[in-house]
Amino acid sequence: MMMKRFLTHGILAALLGGLTPCQAQEVPLQRADELEVTQRQSAELFDTVVPVVREASASTVWVWMNRKQVALGTVVGSGDKVLTKWSEIALATTPIQVVAGDGRTATASVLGVYQDEDLALLQLDRDGFHPVTWSEEPVPEVGRFLIATWPDGRPKRVGVVAVDERVLKESHHAFLGVAADSDHRGPGVRVAYIDDSGGADEAGIREGDVLLKVDGIAVDSGFELRDALLSKQPGDTAVVELRRGDELKSVEVLLGHRAEDRSRAFPEARLRSMRSLGGPISVVGNGFPSAIQTDMQLRPEHCGGPVVDLDGRVVGISLARADRTRSFIMSAPQVVELLKNEPLSPNAIEPAPGRPGTRQVAAPNQGRAQPLDPRAAGRLRNHLEEMQALLERMEREMQGIGE
Repeated sequence: MMMKRFLTHGILAALLGGLTPCQAQEVPLQRADELEVTQRQSAELFDTVVPVVREASASTVWVWMNRKQVALGTVVGSGDKVLTKWSEIALATTPIQVVAGDGRTATASVLGVYQDEDLALLQLDRDGFHPVTWSEEPVPEVGRFLIATWPDGRPKRVGVVAVDERVLKESHHAFLGVAADSDHRGPGVRVAYIDDSGGADEAGIREGDVLLKVDGIAVDSGFELRDALLSKQPGDTAVVELRRGDELKSVEVLLGHRAEDRSRAFPEARLRSMRSLGGPISVVGNGFPSAIQTDMQLRPEHCGGPVVDLDGRVVGISLARADRTRSFIMSAPQVVELLKNEPLSPNAIEPAPGRPGTRQVAAPNQGRAQPLDPRAAGRLRNHLEEMQALLERMEREMQGIGE
């Protein structure tokens, strides 16, 4: 396709902020004439990309709840069902509505839930919506551009595949068996305590040790330590270089399974706060059975819609915004296989850490959700809004302090 030869990484960067014909990416210290050129080129780029997303946009709907647009949805089946983000609608206290780009509306009920994927299958009270056509091409590789669609025919967000499709469930990850000391300052990762679900204890690693490298990769934070193990599987070994007092040591660790119950690991509330510093993140933003990682700058309400490649093929749906630099996409082949399975009834869902919405939506064919405690839902939303405002203030103050 001709467009592939012209859409370069630098040009596509203009779309990352959610481009419209009247908007352009803000560039510091631009003169008036330079701004005019940028705006004109942005409009030209918009006109070029619009035909690519047109067909997929017809299968994209807004999902409304409690008088607020909370997610996107992807029309599936014969046009009377929608796949959307479960955690964003699980606390519904009013009927769920879906709205297409042409203004067509429908009332939706939750037909079932795919809990591991955090997706809900909605049954619409009318048909006639445009079902999506999934790509039969291989899963996009690292470096390929992806475009998130918007119901009105616009490209909403653009990103690049950053990490190949992989398992994100904690229990499938290799686990060293240590918890990082968040108060440590300086090189390396100081061990706060040892977790016996990994192999650190048997390898002789102790509390207070400072881990410097994993398989030759320097680690200076808990995040870097975790990233250094991404390519590993439980049962693999890793060579860990550490400092114990004035002594440098190197040990080989047999990696274990990360336990699903992370109550003793890095506090989830603190981890979520750190991830939120780059903007709002999804209520459920990780732990999926399979996902593609991208740098696409989604928002929680942008998730659940189709994602296309530069040829306009629907290569998956957007699952979640995890943090400032990571969003996750479920590939088209995985979605197709998922839809072959019967989803769980909302009333049959068991509680799971980090997975809200248990038994909080009505049974199929009921338009009105029945939460366990509407007052609790309201308090939760108010609390999240207050926390977000506090985190934004903290970020501004930290930026003022400097590096």
